Amino acid sequence: MAKRQKKSKLLSIIIFLVITLMGLLYMNINSNNKRIIDIPRYMVIGKENVFVVYEDKMSLSIPFDIQLDGEKTIADLDRVGNYRGIMDGLNELLPEKVDSFEVIKKGEVRLNVAYKYNVPEVVIEDKRYVLTSNLNSLFMEKYYKYNGESAENVIVDVLNGNGRSGYAGRTGKKIEKALSYKYNAANYERDSEYSYIINKDLQIYQIEKLVMSLDEKYIKIKSELDLPTLANAVIILGKEENIQTKINIHGTDKVTVPAKNILTKDGYKNISKGTENGNLTVVEYRSEDYYIAYKIAKKLGINNMVESNSGENNIINVYIKE
Repeated sequence: MAKRQKKSKLLSIIIFLVITLMGLLYMNINSNNKRIIDIPRYMVIGKENVFVVYEDKMSLSIPFDIQLDGEKTIADLDRVGNYRGIMDGLNELLPEKVDSFEVIKKGEVRLNVAYKYNVPEVVIEDKRYVLTSNLNSLFMEKYYKYNGESAENVIVDVLNGNGRSGYAGRTGKKIEKALSYKYNAANYERDSEYSYIINKDLQIYQIEKLVMSLDEKYIKIKSELDLPTLANAVIILGKEENIQTKINIHGTDKVTVPAKNILTKDGYKNISKGTENGNLTVVEYRSEDYYIAYKIAKKLGINNMVESNSGENNIINVYIKE
């Protein structure tokens, strides 16, 4: 009788241990399923920062006070639980987008990456913005593989939208000579006032080189092309005659007058001067006007650029600190 009771007690202990181990195993599996560490790129929305992870190479820490546009910060969307909006908003600013996120409000966020960086930022009128020019440079130096897409494998469609005979072919030859990119020259289906660039799969530094090899100044970003292509990028060459884009140069006469003269001499139009002073020399632009602003910044020797989608369309603001 005593032996039977001991066996029963021992069996109960074994069953209890098995159940406990199975429970711990389930919790561990469930916890792992919530983590997205098996996805190469993802975003972690924490208590005060968002962490963007790119494989095991690098991560970016972005504070909640950063503006997603002129009106909303990350914190504003976090307060109402709009996590998808946070990811979509940051994707508008990041050189490389992510399509998955995880929310972790308790505990420490531990990231297994080689390098961790704070996002470059700038303060304009007491608001914190991502300094997109420095962010692009960070990706060029620390993330992109320069031996990835070699120049001889790059193909660019050059489409003539300005009505000038043979212009696409002449531009294509210029691109090939400067960058060794192959090209296909053709007429665009209709005339276009602005020039456009559509990036299919090139890295940003390759597109920036392509833009700087062109004579065109008013090159807007176009997300999609309504024509099928196997090219890595597409350039639509516009007439650039009746451009609506305005360039406002802010600062004292000592700095705005020379800057206006440089741009006017280079063929830029609709330039005005203002007296508003900033705490930083920076070019401010809307997302679709990045390459217009990029060429202006290069021409004026300005390194800082910031995206702001809260202002009017077709406005490039240049702030020059004396």
